[in-house]
Amino acid sequence: NLLDLVCDVVVSLDDSLKITDSARRFAAMVTLQGKSVEGSRLQDFMPAAEDQQAFEKYALSHTADVSDAGPSPPPRAMHVKLRDSLGNLIRAELFCVAFQSPVRRSFFVGIKEVTDSLPIPECQAFR
Repeated sequence: NLLDLVCDVVVSLDDSLKITDSARRFAAMVTLQGKSVEGSRLQDFMPAAEDQQAFEKYALSHTADVSDAGPSPPPRAMHVKLRDSLGNLIRAELFCVAFQSPVRRSFFVGIKEVTDSLPIPECQAFR
């Protein structure tokens, strides 16, 4: 899907915002290689209570956008800080898409790491 193309990681969440599979790429992002994060809340990886609350409001606001008859609207971005298992902060941009499965409403959340890296400057010596 489109989120896979523009994000580093895509995580599936259930209607209570818990991760619904092993999410190996997300586990690697937060340095939990070999461990499953299934059943964890995505917001548990956000150290700031403001980010946790904002994410819950952000994700749940998408449920109002989803009708059973049509596709969800385009994802909107949100910025948060995640904490990895070593205590490092990861600045991330989240994109949330809600959808209605036959059983319940679910979410795909695309996560893209935000870096401060600037493009490599052109080398004047080689012109």
